Amino acid sequence: MGQFSKFVHPGAKRIISSANRDQLETTAFENTDGTVAVIVMNQSDKPLGYHLWIHGNAAYINSLPHSIATIVIPKNKLIN
Repeated sequence: MGQFSKFVHPGAKRIISSANRDQLETTAFENTDGTVAVIVMNQSDKPLGYHLWIHGNAAYINSLPHSIATIVIPKNKLIN
């Protein structure tokens, strides 16, 4: 719960997100300030690399075993 409350602000709206691996779970929120918080949980026993895609741009991220991470994208980096 602490992971969510630290990066997902009151009034945030849940937005669509999906993972293409069974071992990863994801959810995302748009905060009222325009930032987007993407939360990814790796349920596996090994590190998993993945690409975070937003508007046709990707960033490679490595997720540690049994970890939860939040990626916050500033409003000025969200270009349609």
